[in-house]
Amino acid sequence: METQDIYEIWEKDGSGVLTTEPLILTACKAGNMGTIFSYPSGCIYKTVFTYLCGKPEEGFLADHPDVLYNTRLVCMSPEWEEYIRKMPVQFALRRELMKPLSEESGKKLRPLPEGYSIGAFTEEIFEKHPFDQGRGYSDYQEFADQATGAVVLFDGQVVAASSSFISFDRHLELDVFTEPEHRGKGLADHCVYEMIRQSHSRGWTVHWDAQNPMSSKMAIGHGFVPETEYAVYWLENH
Repeated sequence: METQDIYEIWEKDGSGVLTTEPLILTACKAGNMGTIFSYPSGCIYKTVFTYLCGKPEEGFLADHPDVLYNTRLVCMSPEWEEYIRKMPVQFALRRELMKPLSEESGKKLRPLPEGYSIGAFTEEIFEKHPFDQGRGYSDYQEFADQATGAVVLFDGQVVAASSSFISFDRHLELDVFTEPEHRGKGLADHCVYEMIRQSHSRGWTVHWDAQNPMSSKMAIGHGFVPETEYAVYWLENH
């Protein structure tokens, strides 16, 4: 399966319930992003992920037959996980949520290789949305006011970047990516370090939701502490 080449598959028999509320869900609950479906025994928050809270209700699901499909499902209760696991699950991915970081990074960086340079997330770079970053903000001014970010350049091109995915109440969700052919050089570490430094200088807290072991290892290296692991489910098309 192609997904296995990118993400870690959840292979445990135990619970994959997410017991800690991530920043994306907090922002969605506040009405800052996504769509909220409320019903008597629970609530579904549909955003980058679809968070399933409370208990499933057959009447609601019958009226909204597509709400669980073509989306990444996160169970916030054992009742929802039991329900989802009885459905045609195509795959379940493991993620690891870190405790939010309000300090500067303690990572000891090695120098960038020759030809690479660290740079600011300028307006010109923002408009290009490298690796799809920055799209959670309406324009560069909003990004500059509410977000932080940094890039590594090679031959004038962005080859690695870290920036805020969302901002909410002085909290930021970190996003980081490096072009495959430039990996293994410590570029992402420089971007993350600079983003955390900027966030700390502005009194903001950084959140990290690791999608694979490499991401978890990088987060821990910068001072994040693992808080909980959980499963993300994807159902077969019905």
